[in-house]
Amino acid sequence: MFLVRDSSSSREERIRQFLEEDPALAALLAVIHFEWTVRRAIIALGTSPNVVIRGTMEKCHGLSRYKQVWQEEVFPNVQLRLPEVVRNWDGLNRAFRLRHRLVHGVTSCDPEYAKARVHWAIDATNDLRVFCDNNGIDLDSRLPIRRAAKS
Repeated sequence: MFLVRDSSSSREERIRQFLEEDPALAALLAVIHFEWTVRRAIIALGTSPNVVIRGTMEKCHGLSRYKQVWQEEVFPNVQLRLPEVVRNWDGLNRAFRLRHRLVHGVTSCDPEYAKARVHWAIDATNDLRVFCDNNGIDLDSRLPIRRAAKS
């Protein structure tokens, strides 16, 4: 669906296009877009070497787990929790719940239901991007590299 070189704005434009054709797919893609962004933000703002954070996130799935990894890696540097950065945490949580139900075939959704959740996920992604920009990180560019200190 997306390439690494795609900008956040181009991803969001494609997600909005899918809202008309396939609202459930748009909801899935909006949450995937958030997950891609939060992972990059954690790597960029974290305290551990990039390779350590990437290893931690190999098993990281779901909003509560991202919140926990943010707390461990990013909070010591920025003194804000992930739910404080994402202004509509409840909406994002609801978008994640829809994604989970869609992926597991529990439900489908009508366009209006999906639309709200798509917008909540995109807004949360934008909150993260603005926060990173304010901290000198452009998530659409190459991330800074932190390596372990040589002994």
